[in-house]
Amino acid sequence: MVQKILRLIRGEVINLHAAAYAVASLTLLAQIVALFRDRLFAFSFGAGPFLDAYYAAFKIPDTIFALIASLVSAYVLIPFLLSAEKQSHKAARSLLADATTFFLVSVGSISLIVFFFTKDILSLLYPTLVHSSLGNDFVLLTQVLLFQPILLGLSSIFASVTQTEKRFFLFALSPVLYNFGIIIGAYFFVPTFGLIGLGFGVILGALLHLAIHVPVVLHARLMPYIRIPDTARLRNIIIHSLPRALALSMNTFTLIAVTIIAAQLTTGSITIFNFAYNLQNIPLSLIGASYAVVAFPTLAALYAKNHITTFVTRVSDAARHLIVWSMLAFVLFIVLRAHIVRTVLGTGSFSWDDTRLTAAVLAVLVSALIVQGLILLIARAYYASGHTFIPLIIQSIGGAVSIASMIFFIRLYTAFPAVQFFIESLFRISYIDGTSIIALALGLVFGQFVAGILALIIFSRMYKGFWENIAPALTKGLAAAVLSGASAYLALQFMGGMFALTSLAAVFVQALVAGILGLVVFLFMLYTLGSREFNEMYAAVHNFQKRRLEPQSEI
Repeated sequence: MVQKILRLIRGEVINLHAAAYAVASLTLLAQIVALFRDRLFAFSFGAGPFLDAYYAAFKIPDTIFALIASLVSAYVLIPFLLSAEKQSHKAARSLLADATTFFLVSVGSISLIVFFFTKDILSLLYPTLVHSSLGNDFVLLTQVLLFQPILLGLSSIFASVTQTEKRFFLFALSPVLYNFGIIIGAYFFVPTFGLIGLGFGVILGALLHLAIHVPVVLHARLMPYIRIPDTARLRNIIIHSLPRALALSMNTFTLIAVTIIAAQLTTGSITIFNFAYNLQNIPLSLIGASYAVVAFPTLAALYAKNHITTFVTRVSDAARHLIVWSMLAFVLFIVLRAHIVRTVLGTGSFSWDDTRLTAAVLAVLVSALIVQGLILLIARAYYASGHTFIPLIIQSIGGAVSIASMIFFIRLYTAFPAVQFFIESLFRISYIDGTSIIALALGLVFGQFVAGILALIIFSRMYKGFWENIAPALTKGLAAAVLSGASAYLALQFMGGMFALTSLAAVFVQALVAGILGLVVFLFMLYTLGSREFNEMYAAVHNFQKRRLEPQSEI
């Protein structure tokens, strides 16, 4: 059994859908660990100032990562690495050495400057938190977290080798180790160091995130080293990667805006939003990110060979499956949102009001699952084809609309009691403090819809045949999802009249039964409708099971 697992981890996965399901399986493990992390947070700290400070402390390090690390990230380096490997092994290694040297010098310099001015920056962004009882710890935690972008940036550079070697299992395993580090920090470091202990756990997780790629890099004999970079080659990489770095920064800036606005609302609003955001990231990571990750190396290679028709076909294939499974996730998360939040977070210091409010925010956020997944996939298709400025334009527009919408919806929510009454009644959160966080989520999602629709329109016009390929998946997936959601809802109503939801086990079992029924109805409807995605999924799973039993190459 152990040998089979080792072969599975060591083996390459070639087929797009098999690879996506393989990555999704380990991504699911990562998300389960992340859920355990959030449950531990909810139990120990609740929705209050402690976690508000923790989540806000990430924003400056995240910005540094977005601005610098993304310039030499795996998605940027993979096309260059594939091209360099065609020349020679030495050329590939020197490319990684240039990227590593540039990254360490750049991120190290910026992190050092930010370290000395951390309190001033935080006082400008989060004056309430800086002047709270946790103010000093908040500043120190942010300084500790400045080491995270350095470690994760190096991990991203190493991951370019992991992906070109098609070791998708190891790539998907790194977030699992990252979250294990954070859990260790919460369990063992917080009792001794307080809020700073969570920061130590994050750094431990980042170290593990980096370490998982080292064996692959060593086996490929591509371990980078420090050297004076080739300025012409480095300039070429930065020119191609700068738009992506700026696009990623727009997402970071949008989330910073969320925390800045949320910090001015009811205490715990930052925590409520982040818990809901983490929950909606589960289906997004399992579906959207999995297809985006495994498709990118293939798309880059196809475009480099000028196989445009096959390139569009591969993007369409990934988009079809992304749409279908995102629809299933959307309806089930809407129907089961309260059960999901109560199962994962409803414990210890996390109150029932916190649970209801988080469920409402989750319902808003998951409504954009399909467009978020398409943005991820289409952006990587553009990066693979060298059209790096298009995702920047799309995500800049989406980010700007999100920020403007958040401000507008918050003012609308507070200025008109009728709007507040309607939203609270719709989500069944009347008489709960802090419901204005719903308006914040609505503004964010509105911008995501604008960006997703814009990405879909532009890509369809640039590459003929894309929309025609994915349209059937939209119609059949929608029909199957509606019946799936209705089945899950009826199951909840039936079981609710039979069993009292007085324990965690009862809540979990009810949600599990309803979710399984919804999944079965969804798959049956896809089969009945003659869905192409269902047939491809069945073939991929069947081939994947056969491949597990075959001897694989060793790392």
